[in-house]
Amino acid sequence: MAMLEMKLDGVMYDVLKRPIVILRYGERILPILVGNAEAFAIANGMEKIDMPRPMTHDLITFILKGFQTSLQSIQVYKLEGGTFYAYLILTQEENGSADTNIIKIDCRPSDAIAIAVRMSSPIYVEEEVLRVAGQDSMPQEDAEGGEEGEGESGEEDFLE
Repeated sequence: MAMLEMKLDGVMYDVLKRPIVILRYGERILPILVGNAEAFAIANGMEKIDMPRPMTHDLITFILKGFQTSLQSIQVYKLEGGTFYAYLILTQEENGSADTNIIKIDCRPSDAIAIAVRMSSPIYVEEEVLRVAGQDSMPQEDAEGGEEGEGESGEEDFLE
């Protein structure tokens, strides 16, 4: 299958006040339930808010840059048992040569997204993951408070 480049729409909260990251590919969205700390980190990265001291995702970004490593992309590559899996795809220049090493690191999607936002890196999702866990997005006016079918979607919660 193919990797699809997604757009990060933002962080929302469901009716139970749980944070959800929304990724978009055209008219399809991929909601991913995340923790409060990760939602905060993603939102801060999107808004380019500088904290007085580096937070964990800022620190990771500084370390990667210090080792002349860039984040080529992140890939949400699997959904298994209701849990999403992701990779950081890093590139690192070899000392004194034009060669680069590609490094793949397994991580939670929320951490990957928080780092990608800080490093302006693309977010990819495996086509099959979007097919299984994605949803058709609603027109904006329906998403802003229509009562029809509220809380009755029967959709599974997907974690990260």
